[in-house]
Amino acid sequence: MRIFIISLLYCSAAVSAGDWTNYTTANSGLAGNHVRAVIVDPQGNKWFGTDQGLSAYDGVKWLTYIHDDNQQTLADNSINDLAFETSSYGPELWIATDNGVSVMAIPSIDAVTKATPYRTDNTGLIDNKVTAAAVDPLRHERWFGTPNGVSRFSSSGWRNFSMSTVPILAWNDVTDIGIDVAGGWKYICTQNGIQEMNGVSRLRTKLDDVDAITSPSPYNVEWSGLYSSMVYSVFVDTDGTQWFGTAEGFAYHDTLETKAGWDQFTTAEGLINNVVTSLIKGSDQVVWVGTLGGLARFEYQLGEFGVESYKFTHYTTADGLVNNEVTDITFDLDGTLWIATANGVSHFSGVTAGVLSESDLHPREYFLNNNYPNPFNAGTTIRYATAAFGHVELTISNMYGQIVRGLVSAQQNSGDHAVSWDGRFSNGEAAPTGVYIVNLKVVAEGNLFSDSKKIVLVK
Repeated sequence: MRIFIISLLYCSAAVSAGDWTNYTTANSGLAGNHVRAVIVDPQGNKWFGTDQGLSAYDGVKWLTYIHDDNQQTLADNSINDLAFETSSYGPELWIATDNGVSVMAIPSIDAVTKATPYRTDNTGLIDNKVTAAAVDPLRHERWFGTPNGVSRFSSSGWRNFSMSTVPILAWNDVTDIGIDVAGGWKYICTQNGIQEMNGVSRLRTKLDDVDAITSPSPYNVEWSGLYSSMVYSVFVDTDGTQWFGTAEGFAYHDTLETKAGWDQFTTAEGLINNVVTSLIKGSDQVVWVGTLGGLARFEYQLGEFGVESYKFTHYTTADGLVNNEVTDITFDLDGTLWIATANGVSHFSGVTAGVLSESDLHPREYFLNNNYPNPFNAGTTIRYATAAFGHVELTISNMYGQIVRGLVSAQQNSGDHAVSWDGRFSNGEAAPTGVYIVNLKVVAEGNLFSDSKKIVLVK
C-alpha cells in the first residue's frame, strides 16, 4: 500500500428526480426484476440479462427472449453476464447462463439470429453454469468463467484452465473476467476459496500464437495489495490500469508488478458499502462503483505516489436509485448510466462520462483523456484539454511510430476540446484492426506538453 495524501470529501447526491428513470416488470417490458447484467451495443440498444430471460430496449420498444425446449433459443432464462463482439458475421451478443452459453446476431433488437447453445455435451466448455463472459476483440477470443474454471473459445478451438488441469488459476470459482486488449492480459476473478488461494489470476495471450499463454501469476491477500481475496468484479482501463471490486472495498493497481502499485478504498475512506459488485470508469477520472448498499461516484486525482486526492458521492433509493443492491453498470452512448439491480434497472442522466463541467472549461493543466468508446469499430471521440492559448498537434500513429492520420494542427484557445477519428488513414483508406497511438503535443507560453494513449480499432 503506497503512502499518499488524502483530500477526502464525502457528498450526498444532489440530483433532481428527473435525472432518474426506473424500469421494472410493472412499468416496462423487462423480463425479470433481478437484473444481473446490462450492456449497450454500438447502435445504442440496451440489453438486460435477468433471472427470467433476456430483454432488449431500443429507446421505444421492448422485446424479450426466453428459453424454449422446442426451438433454438436461449440456453437458459437465468442469465449471469453479457458480452458484445463485432465479428465477421456482424454484431453479436454472448450470453452466459446457468445452463450454457448462447450467441445471437443482433443487427437490431427485432432481427436477431440465435445459434445452438454451447454446452459441455457439444463443445469444449468446462461447465454448463457460466458466471462470466468477456471478449478480446483484437485476438478474437471469447472467455467464459464457471464454478470449475475458465474456458477460452477462439479460432483454434476450445481450451480450458483450472486448478487441476492447468494450475495457473488462483481458484476455480470464477466471478468476472477483465481484458486488457492492448496488452493481451486477462484478469480472472474468483471467490469462495481460502484467502491464500483465491483472488485474481493474471495470464497473457499473444497475437502471434493464439495458444501461447505467458506470465501466469496470482493476486491475493498474501501476494498483492488486495485487502480481500473474494474478488467479484474487474474493470481494465485502456492504459492497462486495473480496478478490482472485492468483499472489502475496491482496489486500484497501476503496474504489472504483483505487490507494487496498489491503493485500496473501503468504507473507512468513504465508500458507501464494502461489497463491490461492479466497476466502470469514464474518460474523466471518475469511477462508478456498484455495491450491495448503493452506487458510489469516485472522483480522483493521480500524483507521483498514486491516488493523491479523491471524493465520494453516494446514490441510494433515497436519491432515486431503483434498488440499493447494484449488480452491474454500463454507459450509454451519450455517457449516461444504466444501473442493473436486484429489483429493476435505473437510467441516470444526472452526469455524463467524459463531459467536463463548466468549472473545467478553463483547466489549470493539460491532459489527454482516454477515448470513448475504446475498443471502437466505426469511430471514436478523443478529448483533451489545454490550459493556455497555443499550437496543438493531434495525430494518430501506428505501433511503429509512423503517423497515419493528422487530426489537429492549429492554434487553439484554452479549454476542453473533442475530435472524432473515423478509423481511416490520411489517404482515406480504412485502417485495419489493431492498436494505434493518439499523440497530443501543445506548445504554449514557451512550454511543450506531450502525451499519448493507446486505442484499439476492431473491424
